[in-house]
Amino acid sequence: MYADVVVLTYQSPEIGIYTYQIPSELKNSIKVGQLVEVPFGSRAPYGIVIAIKAIEPTNVIKIRPIIGLALAKPLLLPYQIELLRWMANYYAAPLVNCLEAMLPPLTRKSLIVNGSSGQKIHPINDKQSTMNQTLVLVPSINSIPETLAKFPQAKNYVLFHNQLKVSEIFAAWMQIITGEVDFIFGSRSAIFSPCPSLAKIIIFDEHDGAYKDERSPYFDTLLVAEKIQKLTSAKLEIIDSAPKITTYFSHDNDLQIPKNPLPKTVVVSMIDERNAGNKSPISDVLSNLLVRNYKSGGKSLLFLNKKIESGQYSCRNCNHQAYVKVRPASCPNCNSPDLFFYSLNIASLSNLVRVIVPSVGIKLIAEGVSPALSGAPIHIATSTIFYAQTIAKYELVAHIAPDNVANIPDFNSAEKAYAQITNLKKITAKNGVLILQTYNPDSTTIKSAASGDYQRFAKEQQDMRKTLTYPPYAILVKLTIRGTNLDKLSQKAQSLFTLLDEFKDNSTFILGPYQPFFAKNPPRYNIILKKKLESFSLGEREKATRDLTPLLAKINPDWQIIIDPDSLN
Repeated sequence: MYADVVVLTYQSPEIGIYTYQIPSELKNSIKVGQLVEVPFGSRAPYGIVIAIKAIEPTNVIKIRPIIGLALAKPLLLPYQIELLRWMANYYAAPLVNCLEAMLPPLTRKSLIVNGSSGQKIHPINDKQSTMNQTLVLVPSINSIPETLAKFPQAKNYVLFHNQLKVSEIFAAWMQIITGEVDFIFGSRSAIFSPCPSLAKIIIFDEHDGAYKDERSPYFDTLLVAEKIQKLTSAKLEIIDSAPKITTYFSHDNDLQIPKNPLPKTVVVSMIDERNAGNKSPISDVLSNLLVRNYKSGGKSLLFLNKKIESGQYSCRNCNHQAYVKVRPASCPNCNSPDLFFYSLNIASLSNLVRVIVPSVGIKLIAEGVSPALSGAPIHIATSTIFYAQTIAKYELVAHIAPDNVANIPDFNSAEKAYAQITNLKKITAKNGVLILQTYNPDSTTIKSAASGDYQRFAKEQQDMRKTLTYPPYAILVKLTIRGTNLDKLSQKAQSLFTLLDEFKDNSTFILGPYQPFFAKNPPRYNIILKKKLESFSLGEREKATRDLTPLLAKINPDWQIIIDPDSLN
């Protein structure tokens, strides 16, 4: 007997599966999904059995035996083995990367305490697996307590997320796989919970970028949920006040758009402000409301999703202009030191606020910023505030520059702006006011977000995407190469573009090569493949990735491949 094993260690990505002999003493114990210890060079790493064969492979020179079992019972269920193979194929990713994304952290101590000892875990049997299981996903673990309150029927539940201790994650995994819990609450990684009786998957705020993994295989949580639904017949439910256009387009029966109470929302034209002589990023409307709200004892929040010192410079000598991550000492075009540099961020914004409300206490809320002045009446925050453990309600909320988000050259920038505004409404007090400052007051995105008219917004976005062949009318693949020598990068990128252009079919389009809009280190070039779709169904997208496989096979390993990227940058 022989076993195909995905070995959990660094290896050549094109191999994926290694075959081992099953020792005679383990023939009745080894099962698909089992965690085993195997010889791999001079080491003995863990691996997962994904197939068992009776016939000796003919293409293997030397087959070594499995060393032993790491756990008495399988660690993955049959549907998860199918999911593993599917992820590797769909995302054009090594099997080991997909497996590492799926599994809980494995330590020998956890295996001994929670697994092989058998003291805490009961074996799976048909009687124990009859309990229907519901998997509830949230983008941030800080929202789990609020979400738990929405499920009073969840008396027998576990939490599953990567902020738990390694031993706690593994213990939760083993408890779930017995079928003895009926609810699992967690973040993105919880989608891989081993549920033997999965009846429903509920995803809250699916539009959130936290649901897209940032490591290979770069999986999208909703797509994985769709595949699990197909493999298990579980029901899928999406609850989102600002769903992605693709989700709205393809999940009519699964999607709920809550009708949250709308605070008073005022759209302020910054063009009118400029024409009236106000060149500050704080409108006179907002300035007056800040003073009034401060005097009445209310709390104010100014939202600006920018904490770094990036900005726009203009050379007074040669008129060269560009957006840069940090202020240059001299003009990169003519070397003149005579530059005008403008940067609006939460720090510079706080200085402007103190001119309006002198000596006021201001709290900056951003990742990496130390919390201070907890009793400050004015808060200035980036999107970090949406993930806070407890979010206060504010009598005055202002989005300082929604145009900065909506105008980013990306296919989904408008939906991100709509979602930001929707999130700000949620933290505006019932009788409070939300201010949207914009240079484009007639924008459908701004007007629809202000009034909560998602259908109008979605209609415009769908029409635009259909014209430009973006999702849901196409599947995207982002190819990225990094390096220190821009000339060499450019040459490699142009060579790949030429190669792909030669072999693509009539339903595949290529964008690039180009450098991302936002400067990044190390420098990089991107190429985008767009494969036209007849529909955005799972089956149609699977077919599209299969059709792209011969093209992707021509790509050198030094290129990063991301299927369904959430950004073109």
